[in-house]
Amino acid sequence: MSQEQLSDVGRQLLHDLPALATLRKLDRKEIDKVIALVENCAAFNREHAEPKALELDERIGRDPDYFDWDLVKDAGDHRLFSLVIPEVLGGLAGKYMLTAGFLAFEELCSTCAGIGNVIAATALGISPMVTPGGLVHWDTVLNEIMEGEKKGKPVLMAYAITEPSAGTDVEEPEFLATARIGMEAKKVKGGYLLNGRKCFISGGREATYLTVCAATERDRPLETWSLFLVEKDREGLSVPRVEQKMGQRACHAAELLFEDVFVPEANLLGSEGDGMATGILAIMAASRGPVAAVGTGIARGTFRHFLAWAREARGGKKPVDEQYIQMALADMHASIQQSRGLCLNHSLAGDEVFGALMINPLMKALFALPRAVRLSRPYRSFLQSPMGKAMTSQMLRILVDEDDLTHILSLASLAKFAGTDNAMRVTSRALELMGTDDSPHRRWVEKCFRDAKLTQIYEGTNQLNRLAVFGIEIAGTLKVELPRPFGKGDRGTG
Repeated sequence: MSQEQLSDVGRQLLHDLPALATLRKLDRKEIDKVIALVENCAAFNREHAEPKALELDERIGRDPDYFDWDLVKDAGDHRLFSLVIPEVLGGLAGKYMLTAGFLAFEELCSTCAGIGNVIAATALGISPMVTPGGLVHWDTVLNEIMEGEKKGKPVLMAYAITEPSAGTDVEEPEFLATARIGMEAKKVKGGYLLNGRKCFISGGREATYLTVCAATERDRPLETWSLFLVEKDREGLSVPRVEQKMGQRACHAAELLFEDVFVPEANLLGSEGDGMATGILAIMAASRGPVAAVGTGIARGTFRHFLAWAREARGGKKPVDEQYIQMALADMHASIQQSRGLCLNHSLAGDEVFGALMINPLMKALFALPRAVRLSRPYRSFLQSPMGKAMTSQMLRILVDEDDLTHILSLASLAKFAGTDNAMRVTSRALELMGTDDSPHRRWVEKCFRDAKLTQIYEGTNQLNRLAVFGIEIAGTLKVELPRPFGKGDRGTG
């Protein structure tokens, strides 16, 4: 595909990100896949999200329980729930999975971060499943999600980590060690009983499956933090409420109540106590960059509507003709490009690790086995056995360097707090300059302002992300330590 054959979206992307254009010269086939994905997201926005976004935001403001399943089906028609499912299964995550994800979520959220977060919440829920600990469920749960897209019956996922008494605490080893954990996964015959609450779970009410973090011993959360796959229809699992939100309203935030919810041992992802390494730090290393991309998309949407407003004449004058407006636009553009650069740094570094995993010969060989074999009881029983889990854990340690993963977490945290703070600055400045003008463009910018605030909070508050960068880059006290097959050791500490 020559540059002349690209759509306006593709050409603009290469213009704005010269590093991507250079990479395309070296690896055109794979980068063209990334560009095609972004063009697909732009088409979804144009055809489905933009015509509904403002109306949907206002409707949910009046009726917080409303959820637009038709829009979710449209997203499935565009295969947007397969963004992080490996190509070896038929998904879209390949060699440049993080770069594709960053650019896709930026594009989606440049129209509506709430609608984009419906898709991102499922991607986040899937992410722990893509680790070796979730390998046994790839041909079942992940396949079900892709089949749901084909049949027009979307299957959503969510990631449940935050608790009423422990939010930021559960995302950093030092804080988790002393956190006031309310939820517990008690070992019983054949599995675990989950009791407690999770809160502010994006997409938690609509999800068919949840990936849930819980301690098996509440007084030793760091050492026993574990990850579970939970089907939403499990007895004892309920949704007491969804929150009335200021922004990103199209994606609900739900409270989840677990009352003696039985989870079979086969649904323990990895081994007990692995949760901080593979259930949190490794996931945050991959997911904080996309949150920065969400903020960058919001800033892009703000810029577009502010510029359109500035070009409209009022009283015979256009605001864009004033130098102070021109300088403000230049500052906004600089903030957006700064955020995109940090996101690209993170995603390309992440692709060296996570993307390489997706195309590793060992992974390809594993999935060259007939699907009937992979679904067979002996194969699945082996993967769920202590020996099978030790094997997959060792495979992860062979394929992923802990120092590389720690560096990616640092880049992700840096992009997250800088990119989302930039989003708040851009949206605040635009609203300030637009004043009380009652126009459609100001309505869009006001929505962007409300949407942006949440990006500073989820995936770890920006204060926590600053501490993560300090701990890794300056103090040297924070390091991602992957599970050891034959000895747990201290995970996530320096």
